[in-house]
Amino acid sequence: MISREEALALARAWAAGDRPGPAPEVGLHEFDLGYVAWPVLPAPADPSRPPAATGFPRAVIDRETGELTQWPSLPAPVIAERYAQQRAVDHRFPPDVRYVLEEAGWFPGREVTAAVDHWRNRFAGDLAGLTFFPVARAALTEFGGLRLPQFGRNGEPEGGFTSYLHPTRGGVATDAARTFAEEYDNPVFPLGNNEDGPSELVIDAQGRVFMLHWAEEFFVGAGIDEALVALIRGTELTPASDRTW
Repeated sequence: MISREEALALARAWAAGDRPGPAPEVGLHEFDLGYVAWPVLPAPADPSRPPAATGFPRAVIDRETGELTQWPSLPAPVIAERYAQQRAVDHRFPPDVRYVLEEAGWFPGREVTAAVDHWRNRFAGDLAGLTFFPVARAALTEFGGLRLPQFGRNGEPEGGFTSYLHPTRGGVATDAARTFAEEYDNPVFPLGNNEDGPSELVIDAQGRVFMLHWAEEFFVGAGIDEALVALIRGTELTPASDRTW
Protein backbone atom coordinates (compact mmCIF):
# COMPACT_ATOMS: atom_id res chain seq x y z
CA MET A 1 0.00 0.00 0.00
CA ILE A 2 1.26 3.46 -0.91
CA SER A 3 1.19 6.02 1.88
CA ARG A 4 0.44 9.68 1.36
CA GLU A 5 4.11 10.56 1.89
CA GLU A 6 5.19 7.99 -0.72
CA ALA A 7 2.57 9.30 -3.12
CA LEU A 8 3.85 12.85 -2.64
CA ALA A 9 7.41 11.73 -3.42
CA LEU A 10 6.26 9.97 -6.60
CA ALA A 11 4.17 12.97 -7.60
CA ARG A 12 7.05 15.42 -7.09
CA ALA A 13 9.36 13.27 -9.19
CA TRP A 14 6.71 13.12 -11.93
CA ALA A 15 6.13 16.90 -11.84
CA ALA A 16 9.86 17.63 -11.94
CA GLY A 17 10.47 15.44 -14.96
CA ASP A 18 14.02 15.94 -16.21
CA ARG A 19 14.20 19.55 -15.13
CA PRO A 20 17.05 20.48 -12.75
CA GLY A 21 16.49 22.23 -9.46
CA PRO A 22 14.31 21.57 -6.43
CA ALA A 23 11.23 19.39 -6.79
CA PRO A 24 8.12 21.45 -7.48
CA GLU A 25 5.22 21.57 -5.10
CA VAL A 26 2.26 19.36 -5.96
CA GLY A 27 -1.35 19.14 -4.91
CA LEU A 28 -2.73 15.77 -3.85
CA HIS A 29 -6.31 14.56 -3.79
CA GLU A 30 -6.78 11.26 -1.97
CA PHE A 31 -9.55 8.81 -2.91
CA ASP A 32 -10.29 5.13 -2.32
CA LEU A 33 -8.06 3.77 -5.08
CA GLY A 34 -5.16 6.19 -4.84
CA TYR A 35 -4.14 9.80 -5.28
CA VAL A 36 -4.64 12.46 -7.94
CA ALA A 37 -1.64 14.79 -8.22
CA TRP A 38 -0.96 18.03 -10.08
CA PRO A 39 1.77 20.73 -10.11
CA VAL A 40 1.08 23.75 -7.93
CA LEU A 41 2.19 26.88 -9.78
CA PRO A 42 3.56 29.88 -7.87
CA ALA A 43 1.32 32.92 -7.73
CA PRO A 44 2.04 35.31 -10.64
CA ALA A 45 4.00 38.44 -9.85
CA ASP A 46 1.36 40.47 -11.71
CA PRO A 47 -2.13 38.99 -11.13
CA SER A 48 -3.57 41.24 -13.84
CA ARG A 49 -1.60 39.39 -16.52
CA PRO A 50 -2.61 35.95 -17.85
CA PRO A 51 -0.64 32.97 -16.49
CA ALA A 52 2.44 31.85 -18.39
CA ALA A 53 0.97 28.35 -18.87
CA THR A 54 -2.33 26.57 -18.30
CA GLY A 55 -3.75 23.09 -18.62
CA PHE A 56 -1.08 21.04 -16.87
CA PRO A 57 -1.80 17.30 -16.90
CA ARG A 58 -2.75 15.35 -13.81
CA ALA A 59 -1.35 12.08 -12.51
CA VAL A 60 -3.01 9.21 -10.67
CA ILE A 61 -0.92 7.11 -8.29
CA ASP A 62 -2.48 3.74 -7.59
CA ARG A 63 -2.80 3.06 -3.87
CA GLU A 64 -2.00 -0.66 -4.18
CA THR A 65 0.82 -0.70 -6.72
CA GLY A 66 2.22 2.82 -6.85
CA GLU A 67 1.78 2.81 -10.63
CA LEU A 68 1.57 6.37 -11.97
CA THR A 69 -0.61 7.15 -14.98
CA GLN A 70 -1.07 10.52 -16.64
CA TRP A 71 -4.51 12.06 -17.15
CA PRO A 72 -5.95 15.21 -18.77
CA SER A 73 -6.25 18.54 -17.01
CA LEU A 74 -9.60 17.92 -15.30
CA PRO A 75 -10.85 18.46 -11.74
CA ALA A 76 -9.39 15.88 -9.34
CA PRO A 77 -12.79 14.38 -8.33
CA VAL A 78 -13.64 13.84 -12.03
CA ILE A 79 -10.33 12.06 -12.60
CA ALA A 80 -10.87 9.94 -9.48
CA GLU A 81 -14.29 8.88 -10.78
CA ARG A 82 -12.92 8.04 -14.22
CA TYR A 83 -10.04 6.08 -12.72
CA ALA A 84 -12.51 4.05 -10.65
CA GLN A 85 -14.52 3.31 -13.81
CA GLN A 86 -11.35 2.29 -15.61
CA ARG A 87 -10.34 -0.08 -12.81
CA ALA A 88 -13.82 -1.58 -12.69
CA VAL A 89 -13.55 -2.82 -16.27
CA ASP A 90 -9.89 -3.89 -16.23
CA HIS A 91 -10.95 -7.55 -16.30
CA ARG A 92 -14.34 -7.12 -17.94
CA PHE A 93 -13.19 -7.85 -21.50
CA PRO A 94 -10.17 -9.77 -22.89
CA PRO A 95 -7.48 -7.43 -24.24
CA ASP A 96 -8.20 -8.21 -27.91
CA VAL A 97 -11.93 -7.58 -27.50
CA ARG A 98 -11.38 -4.45 -25.44
CA TYR A 99 -9.06 -3.10 -28.14
CA VAL A 100 -11.80 -3.46 -30.77
CA LEU A 101 -14.37 -1.86 -28.49
CA GLU A 102 -12.15 1.12 -27.70
CA GLU A 103 -11.22 1.59 -31.35
CA ALA A 104 -14.96 1.66 -32.11
CA GLY A 105 -15.50 4.46 -29.58
CA TRP A 106 -16.41 2.62 -26.37
CA PHE A 107 -14.89 3.66 -23.05
CA PRO A 108 -15.73 2.94 -19.39
CA GLY A 109 -18.77 4.95 -18.38
CA ARG A 110 -19.92 5.56 -21.95
CA GLU A 111 -23.61 6.44 -22.21
CA VAL A 112 -25.64 7.65 -25.19
CA THR A 113 -29.05 7.98 -23.55
CA ALA A 114 -30.11 10.91 -25.74
CA ALA A 115 -29.27 9.00 -28.93
CA VAL A 116 -31.16 5.92 -27.74
CA ASP A 117 -34.24 7.97 -26.84
CA HIS A 118 -34.12 9.72 -30.22
CA TRP A 119 -33.83 6.36 -31.99
CA ARG A 120 -36.79 4.93 -30.08
CA ASN A 121 -38.95 7.94 -30.89
CA ARG A 122 -37.92 7.89 -34.55
CA PHE A 123 -38.86 4.20 -34.95
CA ALA A 124 -41.72 4.10 -32.45
CA GLY A 125 -44.06 2.61 -35.05
CA ASP A 126 -41.68 -0.22 -35.92
CA LEU A 127 -41.00 -0.97 -32.25
CA ALA A 128 -44.65 -0.87 -31.18
CA GLY A 129 -45.61 -3.85 -29.04
CA LEU A 130 -42.00 -4.81 -28.25
CA THR A 131 -40.96 -4.45 -24.60
CA PHE A 132 -37.89 -2.28 -24.04
CA PHE A 133 -36.40 -4.37 -21.24
CA PRO A 134 -34.06 -2.66 -18.73
CA VAL A 135 -31.18 -4.85 -19.95
CA ALA A 136 -31.90 -3.73 -23.52
CA ARG A 137 -31.81 -0.08 -22.48
CA ALA A 138 -28.58 -0.62 -20.53
CA ALA A 139 -26.91 -2.41 -23.47
CA LEU A 140 -27.92 0.22 -26.01
CA THR A 141 -27.06 3.10 -23.68
CA GLU A 142 -23.52 1.79 -23.28
CA PHE A 143 -22.85 0.25 -26.71
CA GLY A 144 -25.43 1.80 -29.04
CA GLY A 145 -24.03 3.24 -32.26
CA LEU A 146 -20.84 1.16 -32.28
CA ARG A 147 -19.55 -0.58 -35.39
CA LEU A 148 -17.67 -3.70 -34.31
CA PRO A 149 -15.42 -5.54 -36.77
CA GLN A 150 -14.95 -9.26 -36.32
CA PHE A 151 -11.52 -10.86 -36.25
CA GLY A 152 -12.76 -13.93 -38.08
CA ARG A 153 -10.91 -17.15 -38.70
CA ASN A 154 -7.70 -15.56 -39.96
CA GLY A 155 -7.20 -13.60 -36.75
CA GLU A 156 -7.26 -10.22 -38.46
CA PRO A 157 -9.81 -7.39 -38.04
CA GLU A 158 -12.36 -7.30 -40.85
CA GLY A 159 -11.75 -11.01 -41.42
CA GLY A 160 -15.30 -11.81 -40.41
CA PHE A 161 -18.70 -10.15 -40.27
CA THR A 162 -19.14 -6.69 -38.77
CA SER A 163 -21.82 -6.04 -36.15
CA TYR A 164 -23.72 -2.75 -35.91
CA LEU A 165 -25.47 -1.92 -32.66
CA HIS A 166 -28.54 0.32 -32.71
CA PRO A 167 -29.07 3.23 -32.78
CA THR A 168 -27.64 3.38 -36.29
CA ARG A 169 -28.24 5.48 -39.37
CA GLY A 170 -30.50 2.82 -40.87
CA GLY A 171 -33.89 1.62 -39.77
CA VAL A 172 -34.82 -1.29 -37.57
CA ALA A 173 -36.27 -4.64 -38.66
CA THR A 174 -38.62 -6.36 -36.23
CA ASP A 175 -40.28 -9.17 -38.18
CA ALA A 176 -37.61 -11.71 -37.20
CA ALA A 177 -37.78 -10.62 -33.55
CA ARG A 178 -41.54 -11.07 -33.46
CA THR A 179 -41.31 -14.48 -35.13
CA PHE A 180 -38.61 -15.60 -32.69
CA ALA A 181 -40.66 -14.43 -29.71
CA GLU A 182 -43.65 -16.43 -30.89
CA GLU A 183 -41.67 -19.56 -31.80
CA TYR A 184 -39.72 -19.76 -28.54
CA ASP A 185 -42.26 -18.00 -26.27
CA ASN A 186 -39.45 -15.62 -25.38
CA PRO A 187 -39.99 -11.90 -26.15
CA VAL A 188 -36.92 -10.08 -27.44
CA PHE A 189 -35.95 -6.52 -28.36
CA PRO A 190 -33.81 -5.40 -31.34
CA LEU A 191 -30.19 -4.80 -30.41
CA GLY A 192 -28.48 -4.43 -33.78
CA ASN A 193 -27.53 -6.36 -36.88
CA ASN A 194 -24.68 -8.42 -38.27
CA GLU A 195 -23.39 -8.65 -41.84
CA ASP A 196 -23.67 -12.45 -41.89
CA GLY A 197 -26.90 -13.06 -43.77
CA PRO A 198 -27.44 -10.23 -42.83
CA SER A 199 -28.77 -11.15 -39.40
CA GLU A 200 -30.65 -9.37 -36.65
CA LEU A 201 -29.25 -9.19 -33.10
CA VAL A 202 -31.84 -9.25 -30.31
CA ILE A 203 -31.82 -9.38 -26.51
CA ASP A 204 -34.37 -10.88 -24.12
CA ALA A 205 -35.48 -9.85 -20.64
CA GLN A 206 -32.74 -11.97 -19.03
CA GLY A 207 -30.07 -10.23 -21.10
CA ARG A 208 -29.44 -13.21 -23.40
CA VAL A 209 -28.41 -12.22 -26.91
CA PHE A 210 -29.48 -14.08 -30.08
CA MET A 211 -28.58 -13.78 -33.75
CA LEU A 212 -31.56 -14.25 -36.08
CA HIS A 213 -30.06 -15.47 -39.35
CA TRP A 214 -32.22 -16.23 -42.38
CA ALA A 215 -31.12 -19.89 -42.19
CA GLU A 216 -31.27 -20.40 -38.41
CA GLU A 217 -31.45 -18.64 -35.05
CA PHE A 218 -28.33 -18.71 -32.87
CA PHE A 219 -27.55 -18.18 -29.19
CA VAL A 220 -24.75 -15.59 -28.93
CA GLY A 221 -24.24 -15.05 -25.20
CA ALA A 222 -25.82 -15.14 -21.75
CA GLY A 223 -25.22 -11.39 -21.39
CA ILE A 224 -24.12 -8.44 -23.47
CA ASP A 225 -20.45 -8.77 -22.47
CA GLU A 226 -20.31 -12.45 -23.40
CA ALA A 227 -22.13 -11.70 -26.65
CA LEU A 228 -19.69 -8.95 -27.62
CA VAL A 229 -16.76 -11.30 -27.09
CA ALA A 230 -18.39 -13.91 -29.34
CA LEU A 231 -19.30 -11.39 -32.05
CA ILE A 232 -15.87 -9.74 -32.15
CA ARG A 233 -13.90 -12.99 -32.03
CA GLY A 234 -16.14 -14.81 -34.48
CA THR A 235 -16.85 -17.63 -32.02
CA GLU A 236 -18.85 -20.55 -33.39
CA LEU A 237 -22.43 -20.06 -32.22
CA THR A 238 -24.89 -22.61 -30.85
CA PRO A 239 -28.22 -22.97 -32.67
CA ALA A 240 -31.05 -21.60 -30.56
CA SER A 241 -33.08 -24.65 -31.53
CA ASP A 242 -30.83 -26.77 -29.31
CA ARG A 243 -32.40 -25.03 -26.31
CA THR A 244 -29.06 -25.09 -24.49
CA TRP A 245 -29.64 -21.54 -23.32
